[in-house]
Amino acid sequence: MTKHFTSSSRDGYDRPPGKARNLTAAGLAIVAVTYGLARYCFGLFLPEIRLEFGLSTETVGLIAGSSYVGYLAATFLGAWLSTAVEPRLPILLGGMAAAAGMMIIASAASPLGLAFGVFLAGTSPGLAYPPFSDVIVRHTEPVRQNSVYAWINSGTGFGVALAGPLALYAGADWRLAWLVFAWLAVIVTFWNMFTLPRRRNVRDTRETAVSLRLLTYDKARPLFCAALLFGVVSVIYWTYAVELLTDLTGRPRDAILFWIVLGMAGVTGCFAGGLVNRWGLGRTYAALAVAVGAAIASLPLLIGSRFGIFLSAAGFGIGFIVMTALFGMWSMRIFREAPSIGFGFTFFLISLGQGAGPVIGGYLIPVLGQSMLFVAAGLLCCALALFRAPA
Repeated sequence: MTKHFTSSSRDGYDRPPGKARNLTAAGLAIVAVTYGLARYCFGLFLPEIRLEFGLSTETVGLIAGSSYVGYLAATFLGAWLSTAVEPRLPILLGGMAAAAGMMIIASAASPLGLAFGVFLAGTSPGLAYPPFSDVIVRHTEPVRQNSVYAWINSGTGFGVALAGPLALYAGADWRLAWLVFAWLAVIVTFWNMFTLPRRRNVRDTRETAVSLRLLTYDKARPLFCAALLFGVVSVIYWTYAVELLTDLTGRPRDAILFWIVLGMAGVTGCFAGGLVNRWGLGRTYAALAVAVGAAIASLPLLIGSRFGIFLSAAGFGIGFIVMTALFGMWSMRIFREAPSIGFGFTFFLISLGQGAGPVIGGYLIPVLGQSMLFVAAGLLCCALALFRAPA
């Protein structure tokens, strides 16, 4: 790809310079509804959902894990469709899955129905997110790709931040909140339908097979190991933090304010591209691994202070969004020939860990207690700094 765009290129994409901002905004919005709302907001409403359905910790872990199982089922499909057909198709399918899944959650009459809605909503980022690596690589200048990707990736923070005030308004009526989330997903999906460019040609199956073989690169192994472990430790915070605060403080309102702080802090992840450009991927990654680990481990230790729990939320919100951006940048540096394949597999491994994390946590909480689970997860996250990202 050359630095200066022309109206078209041999790969079949149009590259009008004026579309970069529209693509960034549309991408940020669909990440907000698929990741920030459809996938991560189950933990925000967990106390009310547990009360209504009478769920045990083991059952909660299995239902939360179904979201990540859904993501795993969809990630390879999204990456394959992006490579074999066009990125636009899986992105739109992801938006529709988010809307349908959240509508099912809003109307669930049983734990089984709830689990199916969580599963379907969980497929949405697996379909919609990996293809954006293809869009970014082929529709933005190389010098801007880190920044554009960081802005799109920060959509998770925007979605989480939006969910908090709506949860305060809805109160105990968690179904109303999920219904509003579903309609937002419908609107954003239509926005992407009219914004995303089409690709004129389709790769043949032999080229796709060659792309899949790139996953065996030796230099990708540290990336894949780190991604899997990061998924396990980070999901403990997403799934159990609000319940931990509610149980230990007895102040549900503070738990929701905590979620708002987490989301608003995550919005700053849009500056991840600037951090990498200034400090390098390797140093930024190592520092953020330690920072996220400290935020996770410190939450139960700071439980007596409102400032302390909000500080933990801010540290995790910033660190998590930036870390996911770093994993994406790391992947795109290795898999330049097939960005959506490598990117999709990296986030597949993150979600494999996130799918196992709630189940593991559900069985460890009765043994270790919630506080010790957070401390252990934080220490494991700090250990991620031992995996060396490219300088």
